[in-house]
Amino acid sequence: MRLIVKLLIFTLAIGALQSCVSKKKYDELAAAKEATDQALAETQANLKTLEEEKAALQEEFEATKAEMEGKISDMEGKMANMESQMSQVQEKLNMTEKELNAIKEEINGIFGAYADSGLKMEERDGNLYVVTSEAITYNSGSTALSADERGALEELAMTLKNNPKLQMMVVGHTDDEKMIEGAAYRDNWDLSVARASRVVRYLISKGANPDQLTIAGAGEYEPVGDNETAEGRAENRRTVIQPNAKLGGLMKTGN
Repeated sequence: MRLIVKLLIFTLAIGALQSCVSKKKYDELAAAKEATDQALAETQANLKTLEEEKAALQEEFEATKAEMEGKISDMEGKMANMESQMSQVQEKLNMTEKELNAIKEEINGIFGAYADSGLKMEERDGNLYVVTSEAITYNSGSTALSADERGALEELAMTLKNNPKLQMMVVGHTDDEKMIEGAAYRDNWDLSVARASRVVRYLISKGANPDQLTIAGAGEYEPVGDNETAEGRAENRRTVIQPNAKLGGLMKTGN
């Protein structure tokens, strides 16, 4: 009987021990599952966040792409417009050059009949100039013409007289020296105009028609020489003769 009781107690003890071991294992498994579930939930949350960020980046990319494409299209349009404008400007420049050459050829043809006079045409910086056999220059503050200069102007006067359609603009220039007190001229503007006027009056006295001539003065503001040197200032004290803008009528009048 005691043996049976002992066996019963031993069996119960073994059963209790087995029950204890199984609950501990269960708790461990339950904890592991909970940790796995939490990790899965975090992973899913991170995945959702990444997908939302990806969608936002994609949307931003598409917006930036559309903006850039719009800017590129706008730039292409502006470039095409600019190229068109440049083409128009170049066309006008070509026309201007063609007209200038036509005028130059026509005037050279006029002067060609007076080859012995020493008159010729020169182009400088896009402008046409009548060059006489003697350059018209001056002493400081003076408008006086030398004998050689008067002789050259007589040749020009004859050319103008024989070609009444020819129009000339006579432009006086000075150096940058300021007028001294009591000078005959108020400033370099007055002096430059006086120089041009002296030339024009001489041309008229030798037969040129006043309607063919225009007087202009540039003062000291269109130098060809260095005003820091005596030689440069001497170059700047000058009068030049240019075909007038009215010359466009010369080509039409002959039709």
